[in-house]
Amino acid sequence: MTVGATLGPDLDEDRKWMARALELAALGRGLTSPNPMVGAVVVRDGRLLGEGHHVRAGAPHAEVVALTQAGPAARGATLYVSLEPCNHRGRTPPCAAAIVGAGLARVVAAVGDPNPRAGGGADALRAAGVAVEMGCLAEEASALNRVFLTAMRERRPHVTLKCAMTLDGKTAAFDRSSRWITGEEARGEAHRLRSEADAIAVGIGTALADDPALTVRLGRLWPREPWRVVVDSHARLPVTAQVIRAGAPARALVAVTGQAPPDRVAALEARGATVLACKGEGGRVDLADLCSRLLGLDVLGLLVEGGGEIAAAFLEAHLVDRVAFFVAPLLIGGRSAPTPVEGAGRTVGAAVRLRSVRVRAVGEDWLIEGEVAPRERRG
Repeated sequence: MTVGATLGPDLDEDRKWMARALELAALGRGLTSPNPMVGAVVVRDGRLLGEGHHVRAGAPHAEVVALTQAGPAARGATLYVSLEPCNHRGRTPPCAAAIVGAGLARVVAAVGDPNPRAGGGADALRAAGVAVEMGCLAEEASALNRVFLTAMRERRPHVTLKCAMTLDGKTAAFDRSSRWITGEEARGEAHRLRSEADAIAVGIGTALADDPALTVRLGRLWPREPWRVVVDSHARLPVTAQVIRAGAPARALVAVTGQAPPDRVAALEARGATVLACKGEGGRVDLADLCSRLLGLDVLGLLVEGGGEIAAAFLEAHLVDRVAFFVAPLLIGGRSAPTPVEGAGRTVGAAVRLRSVRVRAVGEDWLIEGEVAPRERRG
């Protein structure tokens, strides 16, 4: 938007400028982790004086970009920002101090920052005499930064369970052939989901059967390389697996337990893969422990792509926050054909329930997305 522009009167003043801040924040989608997506605009008397968004971790924060663009005109103005300004020095100085120094009269923030290291910005601003209001377009802002907010509040990655299946619920045919269930547009959308994740995970069964690369392929070089994770309690992954060869070997992470043969672990490490020794539970990787360790590697968003057993395990551990199921208009049947969620199963009364479900067409296929009901999530 051009500096000095005004917006129409269809929304009240705060909502319309916050909507612009959210629009700017979304420009950082998939690029800012482990930081949140943040947009900011500086306004006085209905005129835009400066705006900006956080481009990537280590770059100036949105508030600073907007204040720099506004310059001395920011004094006495209002700052609209999609997340509470930070009050700590990390890779960049605290935004709260920059706001006070710029002489702003008022700050409107959509949601508070639950990061224990960065919080307190609103209190610091109020203590300096700046009027602060919270909650404008909070629902929209929370949805935009659902990954960051979950990770900060629950101290584990936000987990999205993704799959591609036929209309009759099969992820592959009875002979395990699966290419391609969905069309080109849906596959492109799946890679967009990968681009927004910090890590992409499969179980060892899928890794052995399909030999996936787990890379981001969007027709252009993606500036971030998500971790490529294989949950493999006994270190059965071949050292020649695509998941190791597809990118930097160190970004291929194999989660094992103490039962993994030392020679297999040594072979994977010699190939350059990162081997993460996790707690074991019933002979399998303890997924809660894995998630805790991934958070320590700055994994805020984890995309679980299957197969059915690992999907069931994440659901049974109450670690799934969101699902994204691509559905192709195909019927293939087969008693032994794999399904998206296997495991022991549940009764209808104990089924995992979704809310805020959204269905949209993606080419000839459909994408069904929804949030897992809170009682099904581990906080």
